[in-house]
Amino acid sequence: MTEDETVDFDALFAKRSTHIKPGLQRIERSYEFLKRPAAAIPAALISGTNGKGSTSGFLWYLFALNHRNVGLFSSPHLAAFSERCQLSLTPCDDAMLADVWRELQKELPPDLYEELSFFEITTLLAFQLFQAKAAEFQVLEVGLGGRWDATNVSDPLISCVVSVSKDHQEFLGSDLLGILDEKLGVMRPGRPLFWGNGGEVCQVPGYREQLLQKTESQHVPLFEADRDFGYDPGSDTIALNLPNLPLCSLPLQGALTPIPLFLRRNLALAAAMYHYLQVTQTAGLWKPLTEIWPLLCEGQAPAPVTLYGRSQRLRIPTAHGAVRLILDVAHNPDGAQAFLTGLASRGLVGPMPALVCILKDKDMNRILDVLRSRLHPVILFGIEHERAWQPELLEARHRDLPFYASFQEAWNEALVRWNPNEAPWAVCGSVLAVGRILQHFDSAPKDGISLERCLSGDW
Repeated sequence: MTEDETVDFDALFAKRSTHIKPGLQRIERSYEFLKRPAAAIPAALISGTNGKGSTSGFLWYLFALNHRNVGLFSSPHLAAFSERCQLSLTPCDDAMLADVWRELQKELPPDLYEELSFFEITTLLAFQLFQAKAAEFQVLEVGLGGRWDATNVSDPLISCVVSVSKDHQEFLGSDLLGILDEKLGVMRPGRPLFWGNGGEVCQVPGYREQLLQKTESQHVPLFEADRDFGYDPGSDTIALNLPNLPLCSLPLQGALTPIPLFLRRNLALAAAMYHYLQVTQTAGLWKPLTEIWPLLCEGQAPAPVTLYGRSQRLRIPTAHGAVRLILDVAHNPDGAQAFLTGLASRGLVGPMPALVCILKDKDMNRILDVLRSRLHPVILFGIEHERAWQPELLEARHRDLPFYASFQEAWNEALVRWNPNEAPWAVCGSVLAVGRILQHFDSAPKDGISLERCLSGDW
């Protein structure tokens, strides 16, 4: 594709509302026809209601510190479609991905291509790209659920479930043990599962028995957060105590100092997976975790896109002074609670003003219940999108909140209320809204922005 050509993914985006139904048959047919692209590249498959993006990003970053080409497939994107595919040694932009898409349409027979959904096509694009660019490892983030997700056609060395809570209930239902079962569908017999020990399911009687029964029935080694690895607040370290592997105590220094509690837990999960793979699967190819950890703490290599919008700090200059923001993609009740807990872990206590935008297919009223337990005042805003919420969808207890049709209108109101001596403003509620706001302030993910800058922010 030449620089003068315009990248147009409209035909691909038009497929977003089609074929959202369980089953791997469609993508398996195309995957086999294409001769299983990227199947020979070692992979980790990461599932979970919340935290799978940041966990995937940390794991990708650890592998990328070896100066080898490593692929990261994630979703959704914040600003540019090409964010979904990241390579550590090969910059990937929309034009490159458009070329891969065109080749895919040429290679697949029309009947196979037309039956594919948006996410299935995107998954195949990632596989095709990682194979073409000779990636030596790939981190694959599940899109929705696990068992029937398009990424599950892969053959990962390890699988991971970060957390299990209620979300996407129109597809996964509301039974937490049922959702756990769907997410455990990413396991492979005889290969390890890393369990992040997070989410609402941990409060459900019998969940652990189900977890153990499922893993034992498939002879899956189970590594658990808070037992085999985790964040130790007493020593402010990541502690790894995986059976038959060297012990590790890894200090959180430098770029890692400001990260909130939920990111510390997800980093521990990523560190445990890297440590296991480096010692048992790929010894000699990848450097020991203790050797690359200082480089992680320095954080000078480019950040994964999946760490943008995770309690990200921005300083926005205005005519009256610089406004401090904390942006977070929390989009369900459990994610909202993790965001608030993370604020407290960073010493941000007391009331905090907020700008909030939630999509209409989310549990908006329960999300607002959680957010309003800590955030005040709260200003609501909408966005132009087919999933945009409307004030009439709110239950009576939340109709006292001001609602603006656009972020610009809500931002204008926030500036009227802004006090330079008050707490920063929180901005949260959906991935889509955070992406629009990052674009609004020209802070969308860019190649070359360091991990240190992404995690530490502008203040």
